[in-house]
Amino acid sequence: MAEDLAVPLFDLAWLLPRTIGAERDPRWVLPASELEVMRLLVRRPGASVNDVAAGLRLQPANVSTTVRSLEARGLVERRRDERDGRVVRLHPTALALEHREQQEASWGEALSRALEDLPPADAAQLRAAAPALRALAATLARE
Repeated sequence: MAEDLAVPLFDLAWLLPRTIGAERDPRWVLPASELEVMRLLVRRPGASVNDVAAGLRLQPANVSTTVRSLEARGLVERRRDERDGRVVRLHPTALALEHREQQEASWGEALSRALEDLPPADAAQLRAAAPALRALAATLARE
């Protein structure tokens, strides 16, 4: 039953950013709205405010406020669309991408430690499921 998978995946999605590799440096502790916008922009650089709002099911005004905060932190930059100068595209900065890379490495290390607390067979099954979970995420991202 898909619910048997959906519920633990949802629980993990909620728990992971709060427990695995939690930020110790206050500069990088971002509110949930900023984390969501950054997650989307890392995967879809060049999105407009309206694209981000639609993708996250938020109001464009709320996304604009969030983007201003991210700009002030040096994590997002606005660029005019080359084909239509009226449109502004949002891009993660080099600093944001560097931090994301470090954060992902930290998540991997912390998750490895957490997997060591599980029975070896469970840990092996979870590691083996990674490609299928990536494919599922890609499928859901297209919907």
